[in-house]
Amino acid sequence: MAASDYYKILGVQRSATVDEIRKAYRKLARKYHPDINPGDKAAEEKFKEISVAYDVLSDAEKRKLYDEFGEQGLSPGFDPEKARAYQQSARTGGSFSFESGDLNDLFGYGGFEDLFGRRGAGRRNTARRGEDIETRMDIDFLDAVKGFQTGLTLQRAVPCDRCKGSGKVSNQPCSACGGSGRVGRVETVRVNIPPGAETGNRIRVPGKGGSGIRGGPAGDLYIVPRVRSHALLTRERNDLTMELPITIGEALRGTAIEVPTPTGAVKVKVPAGAQSGQRLRVRGKGVSAHGRTPAGDLYLQLMIKTPKDDIPKEVADRIDQAYSENIRQDLRL
Repeated sequence: MAASDYYKILGVQRSATVDEIRKAYRKLARKYHPDINPGDKAAEEKFKEISVAYDVLSDAEKRKLYDEFGEQGLSPGFDPEKARAYQQSARTGGSFSFESGDLNDLFGYGGFEDLFGRRGAGRRNTARRGEDIETRMDIDFLDAVKGFQTGLTLQRAVPCDRCKGSGKVSNQPCSACGGSGRVGRVETVRVNIPPGAETGNRIRVPGKGGSGIRGGPAGDLYIVPRVRSHALLTRERNDLTMELPITIGEALRGTAIEVPTPTGAVKVKVPAGAQSGQRLRVRGKGVSAHGRTPAGDLYLQLMIKTPKDDIPKEVADRIDQAYSENIRQDLRL
C-alpha cells in the first residue's frame, strides 16, 4: 500500500496549527460528505481519505509519531525507541541485533516464543485469537449525536505473505516476520460510529483487530471517543439543551420561531408572556435513536435579549407599568 501524505490530503503545511487543520478538514468534509454526494464513489473515497488524515493530524500524539516514522508509527504498541535505534544503526552502517521477539515488539505483537510456545511443539498447531486494538478518536459533537461512518488508519498484524503465517520457511524461522507468522500492515478500516457516542465509552468493532494465529479468529477494534464541545448545544444523556434568544416583544406577545436541530429546522411556538430561563421541550430532537434506546429531546432555554440601542424612556416606563407585582419580592437570604 502506497504511503499517504496526510498534510497534502488536507491541503495544509506541515507546520499547520490544530485550528488550521480543523478548518481545512471541515471545508473538505462539507464538499465530499456522502450525504452531499449520494452515489458518488469518488467523493466517498475522498471523504474516507480526509477523515483518516484528520484523525491522525488532529491528535497530537499520533501526529508526532506520523511526522517521525510515517504510517508505521501509527501501529498500536509501536516502540519508537527501538525504531530510533534501528534507524540510527542504518544511518551509521552498524548492526542492530533483533533478539527473539524484538522485531515483533517494534510493531506491537508478541514474539516468536510467545506465539509458538517456550516448551516446543505443544502449542505450534494451536489456533489463537488475534490481539485487540484500541485507538482514540476525536469526534465532532453533532457527529457523535447522529452517528457516522469514517475510515481509520491502523497498523494491524496480518499473516506474513512469505511464510503464509506459519513462521517458518524451509523449516527455519521466517526472516520476513522474525518467526512470528505475522507482519504489520497499514490498512484503512471502515467503521460505523453509532448515534450517541460519548467521551470515554468504548465502541467495539468486532473482527477489526489483529488477525488470528493458525486459523484463530481476529481480535476486535475498540474506539475510545473524545467528543468535542459545541458552541450552542450541551448534552445530558440523550437530551440536548440550547439557549434560544428572543426579543422583549416576542416574549410579551408570543411567536413562532424556526429553530435548528441536529436533524433539521423545526418551528417552535413561544407562548405569550414567556420568561427568561423558561424551557420549551421539542420531543425526539435530541440524541438519535439507536437500537432500543428512544431518541432524546431538545430543550430550548429562552433568553430574553434587550436591544443594544437605547429604548425611549416612555417605552421603558410603559413596560415597567405593566408589572402587577414587585418582581424582587422573594429576593431574600
